[in-house]
Amino acid sequence: FISAHWVVLFLFFISFTEFAVLNVVTGVFCQSAIESAQHDQATMMQSMMANKETHLNKIKQLFKKMGADETGCITFAMFEDKINDPDVRAFFESLDLDIWDAWAFFKLLDTDGGGMVEVEEFFMGCLRFRGTARAMDVAKIIQDQRWLINHMSRFESFMESELNLLKEELFRSRLISREDSKVMPR
Repeated sequence: FISAHWVVLFLFFISFTEFAVLNVVTGVFCQSAIESAQHDQATMMQSMMANKETHLNKIKQLFKKMGADETGCITFAMFEDKINDPDVRAFFESLDLDIWDAWAFFKLLDTDGGGMVEVEEFFMGCLRFRGTARAMDVAKIIQDQRWLINHMSRFESFMESELNLLKEELFRSRLISREDSKVMPR
């Protein structure tokens, strides 16, 4: 026979254990949701746009560190010289950008193709390429594809004109050979 004290103590133990386990499960779920929200791309971009002036000032300081001239622009040479600087690396890591190919990243930032990147181009490019490297890889592929299409179109036009010239030359040589065969008796 079990006393009422032990029954109450046992029920308290079961209740306490169940609440403790539920508390741990809830804590893990909430922590996961908080981390997910912190890494949410849209939330990060909204935050950056809200703090645009702060970020632009940080980028201007970064540009000065890279040696930007009075126009506020940097060239690829400036970018390449400072890309391995720990402070510059830390800045890109704080933006969740993985810069593994400096030339490709610079070309992607230089949207107008002028060979120089302005502060605004840099800021908008960093916003566009935040997150996983996959976004930058896709953008690089699109840029390379545009370049290939442009150059293939030029090559196609060149080849077409060369083939037309060759065709005309062959036609002339046939005419000349026919005329020569008519003139020369056998």
